[in-house]
Amino acid sequence: MSKSSFELRPVTGALGAEVSGIDLSREMSPQLFAELHAVWLDHQVLFFRDQELTNEQFEAFVSRFGDIEIHSFMLKADGSETVERLTNKDSQWTPSTSNYHIDVSMRSVPTKGAALYAIDVEAAGGDTIWVNTYAAFEGLSEPMQTFIETCNGLFVAMHRRALDGIIRGGPDAVDMAAGFLQQAEEHPLVHTHPETGKKALFVDGLFMWEIVGLHSNESDALKNFLLQHVAMPEYQCRFHWQPGSVAIWDNRCTMHRRVDDAFGGRRIMHRIPIKGETEPQL
Repeated sequence: MSKSSFELRPVTGALGAEVSGIDLSREMSPQLFAELHAVWLDHQVLFFRDQELTNEQFEAFVSRFGDIEIHSFMLKADGSETVERLTNKDSQWTPSTSNYHIDVSMRSVPTKGAALYAIDVEAAGGDTIWVNTYAAFEGLSEPMQTFIETCNGLFVAMHRRALDGIIRGGPDAVDMAAGFLQQAEEHPLVHTHPETGKKALFVDGLFMWEIVGLHSNESDALKNFLLQHVAMPEYQCRFHWQPGSVAIWDNRCTMHRRVDDAFGGRRIMHRIPIKGETEPQL
């Protein structure tokens, strides 16, 4: 089967492409998946519209990209042990995805990628933005690239919402706080994608607490600069969700965030993370 079996429309010049002509509920031939995987690596995030998927069909599609990763702390869709259920009524422990982030960057091996399937979404608002972290790195000056290639970030599983919940929880939450703080990892601020060989930024507005070895004011200044840098529209694409929309992204070369401009609407998303295979390395 040739690439003419599906159509590809780039969303922006930076990253992202909308795929049409593929029914994700059907079994995919090895040749078709190879073509799809190639454009996934090239465009970093792929979008599909008007899909109708059972939990099993959604899992079968995502598992072609790698082993499914189980997050025990996430709510699951009815009847599934693997498909996560995300709503706009998440608990106090759930991080706010309105900050630019890399999924589970605080682990020694972050997720390889992830997929979202829109079950019910707001009529307007609630878009998701992805960032091309290859382009964000390449957009820095050569002296800045050289400097940050020598730096590591400290990533801790204690995002602001969890910290607020622990403060409200009082003494009963001490053990949970200790567990969060024990999960600290150092990752390079620049890493090399294991499949493409390209360098990408590895920074996170949720879980990166400091840049190791710098004074606190230096660390804060560099962290803030890098997070402002990745927010430039030249490095981004923005996707508007509709029921039946699917997005699958490469977590190794993108960041993403939800736009919180939908108020009071109902939002239900199904999500499947893909298990990471390598630690970030320069």
